[in-house]
Amino acid sequence: MNRGRKSSILVIEGSEERPRNTGKEVSVLKAKSAVLVCVTGQRDCDRLIRAGHAAAEREGLRLHVLSIQPPSACDTPCGDVLEYLRRTARDAGAEMTVYFQENAPVVAASFARRVGAEHIYTGMAEAPVNGFVEILHKLLPKVTLSMVGKDGTIYNIFPEEARQPVPAKLAAALK
Repeated sequence: MNRGRKSSILVIEGSEERPRNTGKEVSVLKAKSAVLVCVTGQRDCDRLIRAGHAAAEREGLRLHVLSIQPPSACDTPCGDVLEYLRRTARDAGAEMTVYFQENAPVVAASFARRVGAEHIYTGMAEAPVNGFVEILHKLLPKVTLSMVGKDGTIYNIFPEEARQPVPAKLAAALK
């Protein structure tokens, strides 16, 4: 008997791989297999979900949406906004997870590792800067971070190993 073990069957036809439904859980995923979108309790974070959804579709990855609220937010009426963002996430094919914790970058990094995030989308920090993106980048240096501005412009922080050296001619021209 195979108690507690997950089994999967992979059907390979030509170059296409697809799991065959055996009535048991089937797991055929890349080791790092998700785009993570970090949202706050603001309605306009829907742009982050849309940007993350586009990336997940383009890269063939799963989409996760995460909101980390301070514990004091439990006492505030932010439910309508979080429900709107949850519906937006659902429409994009993602579940939305909400944590009420103080240390948002650490919680986000832990969640990102758990879901196998290889790309994280956040909003642009406004004044005062809380350091979320900087700390997240230090905790997850091999993950691409994309910050989406209010105008939809996307700014990226790429992992060190993904950065290409600047050719000497271009470097001289940039000086």
